[in-house]
Amino acid sequence: MIIIKGNNPRKIDKIWELVKKEHTGKKVAIVGYPGEIPHNFIRAKQMPTYETMTKHNTLDDLTRFLKDTKDRFEAIILYLDCESHLIESIKETTKSYKEKFILTVYDENVYEQVVHRE
Repeated sequence: MIIIKGNNPRKIDKIWELVKKEHTGKKVAIVGYPGEIPHNFIRAKQMPTYETMTKHNTLDDLTRFLKDTKDRFEAIILYLDCESHLIESIKETTKSYKEKFILTVYDENVYEQVVHRE
């Protein structure tokens, strides 16, 4: 899993750099909360987006999404800007899937994006 931490809303630029380096972009999906995925950027890249997550049921929604889309994508971007305490639970939820995952995490102390590969 690749984790991108920061509080700059332009984290999507860093994500696209990672996608271009490691994937074609054709089999990459972006999953997030309704209205929080920057569609103007994503439309230009023609990547499928799913705004099916809810903040009060993030882990359950993620589990359901992964079951419904199993083997359809080579990578999934979790554009959630979740809080740090959810990282381990999300890693546990995604560990049995072969897709590569990129997760955005909100970190109040970090303005520039920091990328961690785990």
